[in-house]
Amino acid sequence: MSLESILTNLGLMQRRPSGVEAQIQALQHEIRRVGRTLSRQASHASEDWGNDLGDFGREAARQGAYIASVAGQQAMRGADALRRDPLPAIAIVGTVFLLSRLLKR
Repeated sequence: MSLESILTNLGLMQRRPSGVEAQIQALQHEIRRVGRTLSRQASHASEDWGNDLGDFGREAARQGAYIASVAGQQAMRGADALRRDPLPAIAIVGTVFLLSRLLKR
């Protein structure tokens, strides 16, 4: 047993890895480095996507509110027109009812 192996066993000296062991340790170090880099890049990408999706959601909500406002205005106009002259609405409802009865047969 050599002095180097005794000191290594006692923890007083680090063992020098052989050629293959050194290559394996270098590969492990490189894999850890690549993993950290990928993790960092994935984190940045998810932040970017989150910001983009947030912007899209806010724009969709704004457009939805505008469409709801326009639909409400149109509904009010329709209700006012129906109050003023209900005859066209009655004719439309009657025609739809008549067509549905004729098509059922």
